[in-house]
Amino acid sequence: MELPPYYFRVRENGAAVFRITTETKHQRIEMTQIAVLNIKNGEVKAHGNRQLSQDDQTAIDDWMAARRALLAERDLDDILRTVD
Repeated sequence: MELPPYYFRVRENGAAVFRITTETKHQRIEMTQIAVLNIKNGEVKAHGNRQLSQDDQTAIDDWMAARRALLAERDLDDILRTVD
């Protein structure tokens, strides 16, 4: 089983983004934080002095689009349950 290259730890208004590395000398999984996201305003802050690569930015944009769609579905479901 292969691990994904990124892990998104969901927070109330967004997520913390980690890059997953498995090729270490001790065969451990390392997670390096690369950014913090705010889903409400679309803000992406790189962690520390890090520069996000194009692959990083693409993965973040894809995750944010999927997360916004999921949150919209949940909002609609809450409205429908309230009406019911």
